[in-house]
Amino acid sequence: MPKVTFAPCKEIVVHEVIEQESHALFEDMVRQALSSPVHAEPTINWVDGIAFVVAPMPPTEDIVRENLEGKVHYASVMFARIPYQAQVPVKIGTQNYSVRLRKAESNATLSALAEFLKEWKPGGR
Repeated sequence: MPKVTFAPCKEIVVHEVIEQESHALFEDMVRQALSSPVHAEPTINWVDGIAFVVAPMPPTEDIVRENLEGKVHYASVMFARIPYQAQVPVKIGTQNYSVRLRKAESNATLSALAEFLKEWKPGGR
């Protein structure tokens, strides 16, 4: 039987934080999904009043090395403050779409990120 080792993230480095009104965030996610060849309902992480999407850094040699050492880099995080609902309706033009919110509080890394975002003030910390 192989040994299983859990090595949780030790640090998250966010290089850009973008707070949006919820309708703008959800519209952006729908538009991004529509531009993809596979049209799937977009899903956004949600923890304790914060809906957010992360954009990882490109996996350069330095980034991969730091990830393996427990330091995760996100190029940007877009978020909005919104109460939980399973699906958020989005209307673009005359078309109706939806975005699914995924409760992510069981993920320690995403919960820590959401806690950071809850305290975020425009212009930085």
